[in-house]
Amino acid sequence: MKKLFSEFLVAYYRIKRYFLDHRVAERPQFERLRERFYRQLWEDTAAEIGAKIEDFGYGYFKISRNTAHTFVLEAKVMLDDHLSLRMAGNKPLVHRILSERKYPVQDYLEYRLHSLGKALEFIRQTGGPCVVKPAAATGAGNGITTKIRTLSQLRKASWWAATFSERLLIEKEIAGSSYRLLYLNGNFIDAVRRDPPVVTGDGKRSLKELMQSENRQRLQAPEIIALSPLEIDYECKLCLKQQGFTLGYRPGAGEKIALKTVVNQNTAAENESVRQVVHPSTIKIGAEIAELFKLKLVGVDLITPDITRSLGDAGGVINEINTNPGLHHHYLIKNKSENAAVARAILEYILSQ
Repeated sequence: MKKLFSEFLVAYYRIKRYFLDHRVAERPQFERLRERFYRQLWEDTAAEIGAKIEDFGYGYFKISRNTAHTFVLEAKVMLDDHLSLRMAGNKPLVHRILSERKYPVQDYLEYRLHSLGKALEFIRQTGGPCVVKPAAATGAGNGITTKIRTLSQLRKASWWAATFSERLLIEKEIAGSSYRLLYLNGNFIDAVRRDPPVVTGDGKRSLKELMQSENRQRLQAPEIIALSPLEIDYECKLCLKQQGFTLGYRPGAGEKIALKTVVNQNTAAENESVRQVVHPSTIKIGAEIAELFKLKLVGVDLITPDITRSLGDAGGVINEINTNPGLHHHYLIKNKSENAAVARAILEYILSQ
């Protein structure tokens, strides 16, 4: 009976997710925006390196130079083998391998909806707050909820995460900023700090209205500034609650409100290239992880209070590793003069093999 009830709730949350994506956040329009961004990125990059690009339909592009060629699909490129990709996408497995090698990771526990008691005990032991996320088969921050402290919060976050994966993961929440370090063939090529999405009040509109307005601006902006909409999900509501706000709150003119802890729905104004200041030991750890999982292209995600210090000294952790990492994170940045041209480096590497 309990299992049947859980399945019913997951089905309800799937319907809710569909409604949020298609009716509220207008995700289909953002998907078209993403397609446009990557089409332009690969066309421009191919032209820079003297390569030819052909549209093969279904989102695929063939890029060729002399006798060499490759295919791309948005951020996906032809570099890593299927098994390495699957292993890297299994978050508990990655945590286990990194832990065994003594790399710093946050405390974690894998569980399912029928074993919420285990997850609740984990919260009690760590003292909270905790993060709930799908254990596999997802990315881009989907299904993640932070600030979990109570059984009620755990249930709602778990039902939401279960719409993406039956296996769930709960982690101790770590204080600090979110960073993405990018590696190509073991070489460090860029690092981006990704800050949480915020809105700025005008003294008139509510947070909900400001979020809706922000989504329209992202779609209508003459220059692409974000590839995802702001979604009013449980993560958003908990983040606001911690600050003492609700979606109906009307911030004063110029008042900035952080909407989420999860950073994936931010804009270019909230991303900054920081590759010049990453501590050398952290760069070395990322290269070792790329080799450990036999990955040619990988984004190593970190949470640390200070990227200029070693992870051990700063109390930082390796949060995740990402295969086929989103290249837009390295272009949609506020310090555009620091653009690392990562797509060019990737194409040059592939076409020279």
